[in-house]
Amino acid sequence: MPSTMKLRSLLLANTFLSLGAIALPSPAPVTRDPLDIDSRDLGINTSLPDVLRLSELYGAPENNFNCKSARNPVIMLHGLSANREVDLNMLQWELNRRGYCTFSQTYGAWDLVPWIGGLRSMADSAKDIANFVREVKEKTGASKVDIVGHSEGGVQAIYVPMTQSGISDIVEHVVALGPAVHGAKYYGFTDLWYIGGDFTRNIAKVVQNMLGCPACDDMMTGGGVYNDFKNAGKIAQPGNKVTIIMSRSDTLVSPEVSRIDEQGVNNVFVQDTCPDDKVGHAGLMWDKSVWRLIVNALEENKDSVFECEKGLII
Repeated sequence: MPSTMKLRSLLLANTFLSLGAIALPSPAPVTRDPLDIDSRDLGINTSLPDVLRLSELYGAPENNFNCKSARNPVIMLHGLSANREVDLNMLQWELNRRGYCTFSQTYGAWDLVPWIGGLRSMADSAKDIANFVREVKEKTGASKVDIVGHSEGGVQAIYVPMTQSGISDIVEHVVALGPAVHGAKYYGFTDLWYIGGDFTRNIAKVVQNMLGCPACDDMMTGGGVYNDFKNAGKIAQPGNKVTIIMSRSDTLVSPEVSRIDEQGVNNVFVQDTCPDDKVGHAGLMWDKSVWRLIVNALEENKDSVFECEKGLII
């Protein structure tokens, strides 16, 4: 991680630690009428704040469908309350430097605040993601695509091939970072909520309270996605090479909530490769110890493509 990025990330970690448990949002009730939701007056300016737009941690590569690579195109799926410009965006730049063609989109955002994603019903988002997967395959001419997702994006990386017709047939590698497959109990802010300090946290909190988070309900124990996984004959689909990457220091989505004990699924702990890395849930997206495991999963090797580092504990 570049020194300037490391410094900024450490500042974000300090901000997180100062917030304590009160910073953890809970799922809010929400009307099921999207027209009503998208016509509400939140009483705040919901445009993208400059404090985010100008941050060195914000911004993803453009989707270049003319990109050519010997490897599968990689589709990146962000976590709860994030968007394509933040979360896995730094990894996306790194994969581009390594010769990968990468693609991303913001999913699950309310129209009123399009830069806070992952809030809508996960079933609805799964349809949007499936269409994007098909678009990437068709426009690039690839025979297969890979998916890398973090947190809610990790859940979708597994859920979309399981539920959306024809998607498992065109996906080869699935890499999920800290997915809440077996019932989420806590909902932590992603990095998006911290880059702008109190300013962006307050906006995000208003959005969640006023518009709701059906995706939070979906992932919690007893929720729609939780039940779909629970009732599935097989979660990981035939032909999909699934890797679940977890941290024993993840206090928001514990490993037993993430792992999938099925044939053909590789459950990997960061600490098995980098014992001194106590990276937390949000920190998974920036940690080069984790990036190493992601590249290993995509390339099906155990090369030390990055040195171990001590990731953020958030």
